[in-house]
Amino acid sequence: MIFKKIKTKIKEKEYLNYITEHKSNVHDALVEMVMCEELAYLWEDENFYNKMIDRIVDHDKSKFEAEEFNAYRKYFYPINEEEKELAKEEFEKAWQHHLENNDHHWQHRTNAVEFTEETQLAILENVCDWLAMGYKFDNRPYNYYEKNKKEIILPEKDKKFLEMVIYALEKNCKAMTYNYGKRK
Repeated sequence: MIFKKIKTKIKEKEYLNYITEHKSNVHDALVEMVMCEELAYLWEDENFYNKMIDRIVDHDKSKFEAEEFNAYRKYFYPINEEEKELAKEEFEKAWQHHLENNDHHWQHRTNAVEFTEETQLAILENVCDWLAMGYKFDNRPYNYYEKNKKEIILPEKDKKFLEMVIYALEKNCKAMTYNYGKRK
């Protein structure tokens, strides 16, 4: 019993380290986006930029909440395969909670009616999230989007804005300030 508790604590720490690294990568992704000259017009409004900074600071905050933390840990950092298997249903509930509380995921906006400043901010955070995941798993938002765009259902204005941002990053800003691929 004590061995299981120790292993659980170790896996909790590993998962916390992952969340911390991801949040840092999301910050780096925003820096990459801000440094992209083709996207510079987005940051001309200081209030808009400050709202984006606030979003990045709060990025994935719900992963620390009880509704998500243990389920995510068990699914992605299990102490054994049995724990992961038993956590699948719990993880699905946690993922739904995450989507409901994090509008930066495209799934949150599938039925959106208006294209607002908040929509733009959410899409930009979404791209930062994809960039951050790419830093970890050696991928770019463009590649992810091209591979999955048939499943990514968005209102037309949302889709056009998303594509403009990821294509600008891919064509004009790639490898500008950061080394891409897996980080140590």
